[in-house]
Amino acid sequence: MGSVRKSLEVALIGGSSESRSLAHVLSHEGIPWIATVTTEGARRLYRDLAGQVIVTRFSPLSLLQFLQEHGIRVLVDASHPFAQEISQLAMQVTAQLGIPYLRYERPPVALDPWVQVASDWQVLLTDGVLAGRRVLLTVGVKALPLFVPWQDRCQLWARVLPESVPRAVQAGIPAERVIGMRLPLSLEQELQLWQRLEPQVVISKDSGEAGGLAIKQAVAKTLGIPLWVIQRPLLCYPWCSQDLAEVVRECQRRLEGT
Repeated sequence: MGSVRKSLEVALIGGSSESRSLAHVLSHEGIPWIATVTTEGARRLYRDLAGQVIVTRFSPLSLLQFLQEHGIRVLVDASHPFAQEISQLAMQVTAQLGIPYLRYERPPVALDPWVQVASDWQVLLTDGVLAGRRVLLTVGVKALPLFVPWQDRCQLWARVLPESVPRAVQAGIPAERVIGMRLPLSLEQELQLWQRLEPQVVISKDSGEAGGLAIKQAVAKTLGIPLWVIQRPLLCYPWCSQDLAEVVRECQRRLEGT
């Protein structure tokens, strides 16, 4: 007879620093978990924790099969604030299977009044923001193709994670203008980078404290450089909290009720 796979209780959509904190607490509470990430680099977040980690990119079918095969009873989504595709997919599939979906949303950073806030990418892709300027992009590798067509009208630099450098170059940013740096950066590291590149505008995302937005804001103010921040996408979650402890308590409550 074939062996029956043991239920893992909780699936954790991870890759963020907060997902590691959640995994640590789940382990401490004796709750078996499995985390999913999209890169080998992100796997290292969990290297000293007692849980499983797999590197994968889900389709609707593969996520459904994953949840069923591992006997998942609760899904906790602690993905990046701008990873809306996986959040939407997770909400769809868990609703289909009747599995509780819990969202941890990284708290936003309070922005000074002088920071320019863009409601969508198109607000940034204009002559008024980009044309004729030295532009530092700290928007992640996925958004870079939106800016590449502007390279004949402005000078673009892109700061990405070290493992994302090849993707940035493939997207069309010249290799000499791609800076691979591991986050988080200190205030001094951020300041030194901006002083070296001398950007006339910096574009970032509302990724919260873990994304370094507070430090970018401080450096922009110190150097007098305009800072544009793209708002995070607004999704309608069935359950959401900005408190890690509350997410764990709700996870325990749902497990006890299933």
